[in-house]
Amino acid sequence: MVTRLPREEAELIDYHLERLGRFRRRNKIKNDYYEAKQRIADVGLANLPPKYRAVKLAVGFAGTAVDVLEERLDFLGWTDPSGNDPFGLQRLYTENDLDVEASAGHLDGLITGSGFAIVGRGDVGEPDALITVESSDRVTGEWDRRLRRLSSAVAVDAEEDGQVKELTLFLPNSDVRVRRVGWGWAEVERDEHGMNRVRVVQLPNRPRGSRRGGRSEITPALRSYTDEAVESLLGMKVHRGFYQAPQRYLLNAAESWFSGPDGQPKSGWDAVQGRVLAVPKDPDADPEDPKVEVGQFEPAPPTPYLQMIRGYAELVSAEAAIPLTYLGISTANPPSADAIRALEARLIKKAERRQATFGRGWREVGALALLIRDGAIPEAYGDVTTKWRDAATPTRAAAADEVSKYVAAGVLPADSTVTYDRMGLSQAEQRTLKSEKRRADAKARRDGIAQAATAARLAGQTPAAPEVTGDGE
Repeated sequence: MVTRLPREEAELIDYHLERLGRFRRRNKIKNDYYEAKQRIADVGLANLPPKYRAVKLAVGFAGTAVDVLEERLDFLGWTDPSGNDPFGLQRLYTENDLDVEASAGHLDGLITGSGFAIVGRGDVGEPDALITVESSDRVTGEWDRRLRRLSSAVAVDAEEDGQVKELTLFLPNSDVRVRRVGWGWAEVERDEHGMNRVRVVQLPNRPRGSRRGGRSEITPALRSYTDEAVESLLGMKVHRGFYQAPQRYLLNAAESWFSGPDGQPKSGWDAVQGRVLAVPKDPDADPEDPKVEVGQFEPAPPTPYLQMIRGYAELVSAEAAIPLTYLGISTANPPSADAIRALEARLIKKAERRQATFGRGWREVGALALLIRDGAIPEAYGDVTTKWRDAATPTRAAAADEVSKYVAAGVLPADSTVTYDRMGLSQAEQRTLKSEKRRADAKARRDGIAQAATAARLAGQTPAAPEVTGDGE
């Protein structure tokens, strides 16, 4: 039996789908620039030959600007002030492959302005709380300014011929799977979870008071600079085809020399492609002595076009807060380590701001995961924060030197998780080190016990057996 969806829920679905359609059109433009598939409508060269109009040139400024920032956003999971994992969230982090999946959500957020994560119950063989990262082309939601999370959301499940056929409506206390029928929307399945929380989390990029949905890193200015660079590349390609090789000229040449086999004059482009400039025959010249002269001009270098592209790269560098060398523009003298840090200062700060913004979303993901797995959010979860890799790019030697000074000064303990993080050790490396340290401590205790027993026997005494608390595993 098909159940008609309540009117208010059907209207909410229509509202979200209308917004999703608008966002998709905008996202298509931004994705094209990110993937260097953008096409400029008018190159400003009306007489350009057809073969050059069909040339497909691409400039990856937008993709570079996004990737350079995203590469500094390594989400490492959740932690509390003690550096421990009291709620077992790191297991969910590992089981859901968030070391990879989180990057996809950040990338969508940087490109389109917002990414999404959906938290649901896992089936057999899946994590207790299943966390999936979704694109803003498939998911949209309505932001509650007071609660600072979504009040409702829609995720498209199936489409046909550009029309949505099936979707899921997420509400604070229920999730509703619906299907389009002739007269509207029909309810397929309803999950009354009663969590008082929408199980969709928004990951916005650069949100502000007037635009909570976030803003793309591929700004109008960045798109404009990319278009201008593409035009400059096209101009350089035309220059290479017609002007890079030496152009020749003839003095006192006959017009018949520039006619085809059919006797018709060759077109202007054919003449240029032949790299010949003809000067009409002097009417006052002696017909018996035409004195035909052949010469050539020096080829023009493509330097002006390269300078233009460099200029646009400098504008992109300022707009995206990335060093000019990241755009392929080299300098005569390689920068020093201090100069590199100075050039990256704004980029690092930018990445740290994104960590704070995305971190709020990942904290909500952790809260939803605990609700699904344990049925409640512990009060102590308020002390949990998100953990990120350092957005700066110190060398291994510099990081080790910094950590050793902190440990020597007593600021950091030698075997703390914070210490390992600052050294840049991966989660797997940290687990291995902690396991090896436990085994070493257990072996030291066993050796101490054996030495004490040996000494007691030699002294003719029988010591009391010391308490052993485990083998360290």
